[in-house]
Amino acid sequence: MSESWVQLQAEEIEALNSIFDEKQWKRDENDTQRTYTLTIDQRPERTISLELTFVDGYPTDRPLIYNIRENIGKPIAFLWADALRDFVDKPSNIDETVHMTTTEPIVNQCLSSVVETNLPPIYSDEPFEDRKSVFQAHLSPVHSKEEVQLVINKLKENKKIANATHNMYAYRIWDEKRNAILADCDDDGETGASSRMLHLMDIADVKNVLVIVSRWFGGILLHNDRFKHINNACRMILINHGYINKVRKIYQRIE
Repeated sequence: MSESWVQLQAEEIEALNSIFDEKQWKRDENDTQRTYTLTIDQRPERTISLELTFVDGYPTDRPLIYNIRENIGKPIAFLWADALRDFVDKPSNIDETVHMTTTEPIVNQCLSSVVETNLPPIYSDEPFEDRKSVFQAHLSPVHSKEEVQLVINKLKENKKIANATHNMYAYRIWDEKRNAILADCDDDGETGASSRMLHLMDIADVKNVLVIVSRWFGGILLHNDRFKHINNACRMILINHGYINKVRKIYQRIE
């Protein structure tokens, strides 16, 4: 069964909430519809505001409604036509995204000598706490499913991480042979968490990276706040290691 527009829309808004800060991404509280304004301020004299209205039925049945507040007082139709023509003429580097579905556990046993030889670097952000639940993000640059396995194995050698309530992960890898993005995720019992992480990574178009978020449950239910913390941990470690820019570059071709 395909996902409903309500779920897809909520996941997209949540991902945008994770990518942009409150100054860049704001909801119009006076609007009865779900209208948001995205403001990109590259430099003092260069600001673009994009107003998005998430109408009922988007994205499955109806298109998104948007307005761009930029180049006020100037003819802009030609600029848009020229930018769109250049975009269409430019060859795409990605033919498709392949979301892998795994039935076997991704964490396999590996020989220690192989692990030490081929193990990519692993980085961990500082943990943070909310109502006794602790969250910590880990990141590794990976280029194959085998490297993903090695990283997860290595992380779980740490008893504290191995004993986490959940170790959810998501990755996106550029496969040159298939000319496609290979993507997969695993909730590790925190249903819906890793798909939100992967959705964030899809929107940010990050490549060749694995993100793991560990959660140690503190006994108090966080409800939807847990997803915000997990996505925020994913977003921050991607920012900290240069996979996501703090200020997103949009409409660069329109000068």
